[in-house]
Amino acid sequence: MLTPFKQSWIYLRKRFGYKIYIYIAIILYSIVFSAIMLSAHYAFRTYAWDLGIFNQAFWNTLHGRLFDYTSESVYTTTGNFLGVHFGPILFLILPLYAAFPYPELLIVTSPIIVALGAIPVYELARLILKNDRVALLLGVSYLLYPPLQGAIISGFSLEIIALPIFLFIVYYLIRGDFAKLSLAFILGLATHEASAFVIAFIGLYGAWHYRSLRSKGFQASVIITTMSIVYYVFAQNIRVFLGWTQQPSLWHEWAIIGAESPSSVPFQVIMNPIGALNSLAFDAIAKVVFLLMFLIPLAFLPMVGVSALLPTLPYLFLGLFSSYPGYYSIGSHYGAFLVPFFFVALILGMAKLEKIPRFRVSTMRTAKVVFVLSLVSLVAILPTTYVDYVSFDSGDAHGRILFEALSMIPQNASVLTQNNIFPHVSGRANAYTIPSPNWSKEYQRIANETLQNLRKVEIDYVLIDLKSEPYSASSGTLILNEFVLKWNNYDKIVDQDGVMLFRLRT
Repeated sequence: MLTPFKQSWIYLRKRFGYKIYIYIAIILYSIVFSAIMLSAHYAFRTYAWDLGIFNQAFWNTLHGRLFDYTSESVYTTTGNFLGVHFGPILFLILPLYAAFPYPELLIVTSPIIVALGAIPVYELARLILKNDRVALLLGVSYLLYPPLQGAIISGFSLEIIALPIFLFIVYYLIRGDFAKLSLAFILGLATHEASAFVIAFIGLYGAWHYRSLRSKGFQASVIITTMSIVYYVFAQNIRVFLGWTQQPSLWHEWAIIGAESPSSVPFQVIMNPIGALNSLAFDAIAKVVFLLMFLIPLAFLPMVGVSALLPTLPYLFLGLFSSYPGYYSIGSHYGAFLVPFFFVALILGMAKLEKIPRFRVSTMRTAKVVFVLSLVSLVAILPTTYVDYVSFDSGDAHGRILFEALSMIPQNASVLTQNNIFPHVSGRANAYTIPSPNWSKEYQRIANETLQNLRKVEIDYVLIDLKSEPYSASSGTLILNEFVLKWNNYDKIVDQDGVMLFRLRT
């Protein structure tokens, strides 16, 4: 007699087929990476940029201040996050945050959202390669893909939300399911103003894929591209309305080529070819390694289905011409704009190889190679990727001291702290931080200006940790010297192992 568990398993296996294993893999993946990132959070290895920013914006929205946050006044005159990056999809996450209004909710949400991309990968592989077991292997390979982990460890971001939606857009476009495509298209545009460019290029790929003016798929692709451009113009105007200062990035990513913003890069490439070559050559080895990290785990097969890489061009164009390492590092969330299309290109590349008589390589054998390469790459790369983010000794004596200091700050008090502590106090309107002065001289200037402006606020508490990692500790040192000691109106109530808590003298 079958046990209830076996009966349930048989039912699920018949109901979902091999897809049930994808669901199990998604659940396991979400649990593992949620645990890792929660460990990082409790070890003070999550940061204001971007977890603290989003947590404060969500918290303020629940308390009547629509996506307000305090850490980037250089980019917004109103303090509204939607003016800096227009991502109205955040309203869909708000009910979840309302049920559990803490940064841990966002930490757990990130790997779940990323893992959901395994579903369209599975479905697309099943549609094109006509093999459920191959589709299963590719779906699991997606979860093992090293650039995917880089997106997760950088924290909650709009790019992460866009990742699985891009995959659904491509899947529904190729499948010809235009009702669901419409929904995915709208959600995709709502993730980030920059998503409009990626989706516009998905439309261009769709037009190439169908290549027939009479095809509904071709017509839908043209509509996607056209509407994406219209939406981008709309989003830019909304950003200005919501307080976007239009301040170029302080990283000056394209200074070598003479461009101040992404929109000016194409013009400068044409007008300044020497600068363009110099910008491409800047940190060239790192840029080559970055591309290899996308191709090696997939056995370079995306190059066979290279047409599906068309939507990667906007990001690759800007990233490879930049001098900002975050744009060409797999330890960054920006890579989320690339991952979906490498898997689409992989699937199409496998389908092409299967049709070439002289190769005669089965898709199952190819899928096994991809699975093994993805697994080996993950094992080899993951420790080096995570080392800058994760410390597993959150329960050590130093961590306990820092948590005890945090517990002494009342919820209704204003607090100034450094980058890595900010997420723990960001669930309030009056939490403040400064950028690391080590980032650049311009960020050092902004940090000093921020501290000057905060003198008018009368911060109740100041918490710093001089023994944290260098970028955050440098912020703590600057806060200590240029805010606490310079103005000399704070009493020290904690001073232990580099952790200092100051309270405003009354």
